[in-house]
Amino acid sequence: MNSAPCRLLCLSAATLLLAAPSCLSQATELGIDHHFQNTDAQSLIGLPMGSHKTTVEKDGSLKWSQWSLKRKPLDVPIGFSSQMDGALAIEPFATGSGADTRLKTTSQTLYKGRYPFIVSKLTGGGLTLEELAFSADPEADPAVDPRNGSGTRGLDLIKLTFTNEGSAPQSFALKLSGRERNLPGHVTGHALISGSGEDVALVADNGGATETTEDNGLTLNLKATLAPRQTKTIWLRVPYEWSAKRNSELTTLSGDALLQKAAAQWDGIWSRGTRIHYPQQVLNDFFDSSLAYVLILTEYDAQGDLWALDGPDVYRQYWGRGEYFQARALEVAGHLAPARESIEHAFRIMIDDGEWDGPPTSGFPAWDNTGGNAGAVWDYYLYTRDKTWLAKAYPYLLKSSEWIHAHREETQLENVAGIPTGAKPIHRMLTGAKCRPEPEPELKPGEKTYWYGLLPWSYGDSGLPEGHSYSHNFLAAYGVRVSAEAARALGRTEDAAWLDKEYSSFAAAIRASVERSVTLEKISPAYLPAQPTRPDAAYSQTFLGIWPTGLYSPNDPLVTGLLTRMEKEEVQGLPTNVAWAGPAGVWPGEAMNMSETYLLRDDAKKNAEMLIAALNHSYTTNVFKEEILTDVTRERACDTPHSKRQNMEGTGDMPEAWGNANAVDLLRDNLVQERTEMPSTIDSKTTLHLLPGLLPEWISKPGDVVSIDRTPTTLGTTVSLKLERTSATAMHLSFAPGANALETVIVHLPVPEGATLKSVTVDGSAAHPAGRLLTLHHVSKPTTVTFEFAR
Repeated sequence: MNSAPCRLLCLSAATLLLAAPSCLSQATELGIDHHFQNTDAQSLIGLPMGSHKTTVEKDGSLKWSQWSLKRKPLDVPIGFSSQMDGALAIEPFATGSGADTRLKTTSQTLYKGRYPFIVSKLTGGGLTLEELAFSADPEADPAVDPRNGSGTRGLDLIKLTFTNEGSAPQSFALKLSGRERNLPGHVTGHALISGSGEDVALVADNGGATETTEDNGLTLNLKATLAPRQTKTIWLRVPYEWSAKRNSELTTLSGDALLQKAAAQWDGIWSRGTRIHYPQQVLNDFFDSSLAYVLILTEYDAQGDLWALDGPDVYRQYWGRGEYFQARALEVAGHLAPARESIEHAFRIMIDDGEWDGPPTSGFPAWDNTGGNAGAVWDYYLYTRDKTWLAKAYPYLLKSSEWIHAHREETQLENVAGIPTGAKPIHRMLTGAKCRPEPEPELKPGEKTYWYGLLPWSYGDSGLPEGHSYSHNFLAAYGVRVSAEAARALGRTEDAAWLDKEYSSFAAAIRASVERSVTLEKISPAYLPAQPTRPDAAYSQTFLGIWPTGLYSPNDPLVTGLLTRMEKEEVQGLPTNVAWAGPAGVWPGEAMNMSETYLLRDDAKKNAEMLIAALNHSYTTNVFKEEILTDVTRERACDTPHSKRQNMEGTGDMPEAWGNANAVDLLRDNLVQERTEMPSTIDSKTTLHLLPGLLPEWISKPGDVVSIDRTPTTLGTTVSLKLERTSATAMHLSFAPGANALETVIVHLPVPEGATLKSVTVDGSAAHPAGRLLTLHHVSKPTTVTFEFAR
């Protein structure tokens, strides 16, 4: 059932009918079995928007860092929070007359499939152990979203349930040791407490076990004997940075009560946002759990700013280019308030001259952050149509565009005769990675550089050499375009005029550079390049030129060429040469972002295959590693520590927030997607597309339902839809456009392959789609579409 041929067959919607029966049963859940998970995986628990992030290791032990954003010094390097100076080792053994047997992990999953609580199952010596690790805020109100200051009495809880599966009595030992702020925990009563007086862990309920002290007081050992089929449960508590002197102030709620409270908090958050339903529960669980991880990976700093983080450890940092997609995930999921707060954090990091890239602790300067920040501002306005807020944000948009206009001059001075020495710009860089150098082809006298008119030399990132990456310029140009749109929305006509001119000039410079870069390519067909003089560099970020920036149409020949190249280089269903690992690895989370281009090209089949392949590279707790190495014998794009890792080991942080954010975005966009005419101009119109990524095979049985409730759109209205398979040959769609009328809505009718449409009605009247696309005009009220087909 889990064989590679079966999986690959299940991934192809067009070949489902050819599959063996075992594969067909697997296809009901789309063949998602996490087959390509990285071998060095870890999971995460934490409170939504909380300051404490706890890593759950594959053996069930916990690790954390004291270095939250509220305790972050002003000048620290990237990875400051990867110092795991807090830990609780949980070591279970089956004991007896012979040697002790360490229980080994057999699986890790999410609690009830979607809650961000980690269920680890271990076995050994005739015993089974189920460990449930979760975070709880005893003071949380499930009816209200968390705010700055929430969770001050939060804690992690671990429920350990031992069961004797044998027919004879069996003893066990549970050894606990740990540290807090790098100080070891000493056994003190029923607890491990550091020498500075902080709790490491408390035994809240020992389940009747006997407690002993070992290893000179550094290990707390709980021992018990289980009769056949008997079960014992032990509860542990890990308060967050809590003085043992204040333990009397800790909550008196039971572990089960806190579990109910923690689940209720997530239930409340999910219920207040967008609700999504596919017939395949695995997709619904990915949507909910991914949203949860995005929220766990946001955090307030000491000044009260909410940061959208890219990871809990190494990437506990804010990048504007990534924050754009995390904010969008919150917005399309109906959580506009935290999205707004995270965007407003960007206002505070702009430098006084308008430079808006950051973060300076890693890869500086990086111009794509400028466009990510600006794009996030504009998106929030489109979702809310809050002009008062836009007016407050506009000065940042304007100043960043002024900075871009001014600093494009730097690349216009290179290779120009007569520029005095003191006027020549330098290459600014605080830190970077050892990537392949940016080639500098010999130029003829008077010939302009390949990057003439672009932004200056900068940090590459994502496997790109330091230099003049197109992705940085794509997003920066987009920042100028949305600044012009904001000026128009606010009636600032003079600003809009010069911003339009600057965007046109910038876009023309990009296109001229791309045309020259294509001549350096060594394979055909021609493809959208990654860098002016290294067109074959890692290309994941090249797709930003299509979405969201709209600089290139998804059907542009260069985009088609890029996809052709990408498909030839795929491994395990995902593109390679996308970041640091180069051809040696894949980037599952980013693949879902790249797949948005397939969706825009109306290639729902390839989009579905990419989505399923990406989800199959997640760990069993629905979290993503940045890259996963697939062939370590291949060339790397950059010389970084991952060069020493093995096949199926990962790079970067875990969970990587981009992966979960992209999962939310794509699962939503499959059902409701805004499309703006491309290449985008000031006159481009946006239309709403319904069901563009829904394969007919996903709603194959009578009674199957696909729905999405209350998803905000950039058209300024919140929409809902429900599609039901009413019979073997008919479906019924109901669509609610929300408060504002929609000029154009295009419905992608999910007619099975090989079938033909017999009839289509809209609100009871006959309609005439163009192929399988039905266009609705001036939709201002709930609308129904019924269609029948024949095989």
